[in-house]
Amino acid sequence: MASGVFVMVVAVVAAGQPRVVLTTYAAGSAAANVAFFIAGLALIAAGGLAAGDRASGPLWSLCVLGGIAWLAPAWVGWDTGPALPRSVGMVLAPFLVPVLVHLLLAAPGRRLSGPLRRTAVAGVYGITAAASIGLALTRNPFLDPNCWSNCADNTFRLVSDPGLARLIEAIRLSASVGIGILAVLVATWQLLTSTPVARAVGWMVTAPAALAITAEVCYAAVLRGDPAESPERNPFVWIFFARSAALTALAVGVTWYVVQRRRRGTAFLTLVNELEMSPGIGSLQALLSRSLGDNSLTVAYWLSRAGRYVDALGHAVNPEVDQDRAMTAIVRSGTQVAVVSHERAILDDQTLRQRIGPAALLAIDNERLGVELTAHLQELRLSRMRIVTAADEARRQIERDLHDGAQQRLLSVLYELRLASSESQEDAHLSGALDALIEGTQKSLVELRELAQGIFPAILDEAGLGAAIGTLADQAGCAIEIRSVPHVRLPAPVERTAYLVVSETVGAAHARSGGLTVNMDLCDETLTVCVDGADKAPSEYLADRVGAAGGVLSVNSGAIRAEIPCG
Repeated sequence: MASGVFVMVVAVVAAGQPRVVLTTYAAGSAAANVAFFIAGLALIAAGGLAAGDRASGPLWSLCVLGGIAWLAPAWVGWDTGPALPRSVGMVLAPFLVPVLVHLLLAAPGRRLSGPLRRTAVAGVYGITAAASIGLALTRNPFLDPNCWSNCADNTFRLVSDPGLARLIEAIRLSASVGIGILAVLVATWQLLTSTPVARAVGWMVTAPAALAITAEVCYAAVLRGDPAESPERNPFVWIFFARSAALTALAVGVTWYVVQRRRRGTAFLTLVNELEMSPGIGSLQALLSRSLGDNSLTVAYWLSRAGRYVDALGHAVNPEVDQDRAMTAIVRSGTQVAVVSHERAILDDQTLRQRIGPAALLAIDNERLGVELTAHLQELRLSRMRIVTAADEARRQIERDLHDGAQQRLLSVLYELRLASSESQEDAHLSGALDALIEGTQKSLVELRELAQGIFPAILDEAGLGAAIGTLADQAGCAIEIRSVPHVRLPAPVERTAYLVVSETVGAAHARSGGLTVNMDLCDETLTVCVDGADKAPSEYLADRVGAAGGVLSVNSGAIRAEIPCG
């Protein structure tokens, strides 16, 4: 009996004590307080760190605005504070979702391009602004049955309409869920389909931003189904800690991204010093690619006289720019020297131009002059190849003309002579003259046929180098040993040049009693032709022919060696 009375007394005393009403999640526990302020302050600090990086674009401002929007509920729940800060906090707090959506879709190194992304960002900002203003003008916290953080103050209220206020809040929450899911899907697809370099750079911001939006979507969905929010019961408490952790991870990701960019900037300065000390053909692209970690980076040099871009080897190129790649022009004394095509996420064009000093510009310009010389040499080689090709085609045309024209006419004359000879058997003098003419015509026909076939045998184009060299060896006046010949077809200019090396050497060795040895090896896109046993230097025409093909002709101890590139 006594114990029962004691329990009743304790219960009455406890009921008489004032109950502490929580107006913020941070007031629920020490852990909640730490999680709340770390998330907000870390996000603002990350934004401040990113403010010094111009290439980050709106990243710094979005981080700062996101941190302010996250901390705004602390103003709303300030139950002993002035009414104005609490009312301002009510207007600012809903903007966390649009800020995160904007940050996710305008991830580092990307532009907010495309109608879908722009519509999503504009839509979530517009809906949130309309909802916040509408709630500020119509919500009466005292009449809201679900109020918990601020049930007394709304400085901006013009009319009191609880039903309209609940409708506006329901629309805002539904829009936050829909646009948040859409933004996460778009950003995930964007990350998966981006280039490896952009993905390696952007994931550290995109991934935590997507997690933060996912947490906000869960919060909005739960609040849409259960408007009676309370920092003392689940799932609201769990979602609060998830939101805090996601925002903290986002702050860490932004910080890491900015630190990495600055490290690349330091590496770029080292690159500039190396470029100043040891410039060389192609060194700019190699050094830039190595220091920035962008293997797809290319450098194109502008040749003002030719009116085109070329690479370090003198080949014509056409630099292109898209949403993932940027094209930065390098200018010296008002004249464009080169353009660098690189991943937009790596380095912005202003930073690239600003960090290249005068000495490096001079080195790059010198490299451009070297590339211009290389391009001229390349154009000269191509011009020589075109001349050789035109000459080959002219020879083939002569061969066809000889075969189809002069050779056919000689055959016709030979036929007429034989016909006349058969009809003049009674006249011995005339018959003898006709026989002499027939013999001379036959010799001329044989010589003409040899001439037509000896320029470029048809078997060379039809069956390839091996068959043509074999036929040449069979018809040669000296012994020829063929040790190796490529069994694959090579470009026509290469096969013709190699055939000429062998045929000219064979032609010069007709009167020799010894023999020749032919070796043809294909290695690293280069055909090496070696003819041993030659005692006569090759003609200037053959040297020019090999040189026109980009090759080298040399003679050493009776061996003629030609190296002909196949690329």
